[in-house]
Amino acid sequence: MRALAGIALNTFREAVRQPFGYLLVGAGCAALLVTLRLPLFTFYNDTDMYKELGLSFSLLFVLLVGLLAAATGVAREVEDRTAQTILAKSLGRWQFVLGKYLGAMGAAGLATLALGVVFAAAVYYRVELDASVLEEAFTRGGVGRHVEAFQARQLNQALTVVPGVVLVFLQVGVLSALATALSTRFSVAASVALSLAAFVAGHLTVFLEGAVRTAGGFVSGLAQAVLAVVPFLEVFQINEKLSRSILTPLDAGSPGAAAWAAVWTYVGWSAAYAMAYAGVAIAVGVLLFRRRSIS
Repeated sequence: MRALAGIALNTFREAVRQPFGYLLVGAGCAALLVTLRLPLFTFYNDTDMYKELGLSFSLLFVLLVGLLAAATGVAREVEDRTAQTILAKSLGRWQFVLGKYLGAMGAAGLATLALGVVFAAAVYYRVELDASVLEEAFTRGGVGRHVEAFQARQLNQALTVVPGVVLVFLQVGVLSALATALSTRFSVAASVALSLAAFVAGHLTVFLEGAVRTAGGFVSGLAQAVLAVVPFLEVFQINEKLSRSILTPLDAGSPGAAAWAAVWTYVGWSAAYAMAYAGVAIAVGVLLFRRRSIS
């Protein structure tokens, strides 16, 4: 376990030190802040639209951080011939691959945390920007009940970001596991490209299932092969439910608490699927890496 933790920690440090990580997180924060004051013309539903937009931005930039960290983990060590030195120290190949994945996920988790904090704060402020004239008058006038209710609404809207950000991290975890497995056989560029292709295909599985049912021959076989390999990423999409609900998780007796519990139940099932797929992907990556000569 100490060797595994050492590999993971070293991979995390290498990923954090890379300039691309700071650039991607900075670009993600900039995108969230720039669109914060952008009018979305949705007739008093701008906050909902902003949350959907913000989750998409968070997924994009965290995904790039995770894929780059995961793809460079094994592939670069092999290309630089440092893997042979590391594995010569009584370190199993499964520990090497798993440690690289865990280190990459640490970097992705740090990026998720940074973007999540900025996103939640932005949503909290966006509610005030999108307040109606009457709400704004009550808030500025300092009317007690109305101020408390409005602040509770801001807090609840900001808290709805949390499960969405967790789902972003889980989705990145699935694709990073795939990138780690691919990096045991392919270069960094090929691993990232194939993982991004899996990302696109994973969100098009509904159409692929339709191709399996309606098409025949080669097209049907190809669609079945893709469905068997790529993850079903739509399981991580509940943006509409998160954006349309005003949850009240701090009040156990309120109707919103039931919705909050339902959301986190969904997140729990999504986490189980993510761990299962990532476990299989890493296991396949270990098998591929065992068959690869690194001398």
